[in-house]
Amino acid sequence: MIIYCLRHGEAEHNLLHLMNEDPSKQIHLTDLGRRQIEASALTIKNVPLEVIFTSEFPRAIETARIINRQHNVPIIQDKRLNDLVSGVEGQTYHSYKEQIKRTAEKQGIDPDYVRLNNGESFEDERQRVCTFLDEIRTQGYGQVLISAHFDTVCIIQRYARGPTNRKHEDFKPQKGKIYRFKV
Repeated sequence: MIIYCLRHGEAEHNLLHLMNEDPSKQIHLTDLGRRQIEASALTIKNVPLEVIFTSEFPRAIETARIINRQHNVPIIQDKRLNDLVSGVEGQTYHSYKEQIKRTAEKQGIDPDYVRLNNGESFEDERQRVCTFLDEIRTQGYGQVLISAHFDTVCIIQRYARGPTNRKHEDFKPQKGKIYRFKV
């Protein structure tokens, strides 16, 4: 199966570098974000997509709908593609990373396993996304698109590369850019 995957375009919370883990918050694409996705949509307009999967976040759904103007295929929301439940809704990304670092050092564990304020660890998110990927691999799709978030795209990239590449720091998906993975 070929997965075309993209991080949503620039969204309102990106401008302030804020964490958003709640899909009910109406955080949308900016004008630039919509233009980013419209440009990306043209790059795959001739790809015969069978379905578009998206998280439940408005910015990812908007991204999926813009891409789908070129394809007219079903769009399926799946909560397993949602952004990380960080435990620090509304705080800055920098603050979140600092809290992860301090907690990992204090607990003597890998940062990928740190949970803040009853949130998820990156490992929890990885397992959630991989469960989704394992499931769709069994459904006989040839080419799909996934509209999701930074970490989700990183996890999909790691999944496609196989178990030998555990870390994701070498891959930084850009807003609105489409990546192609064979799984």
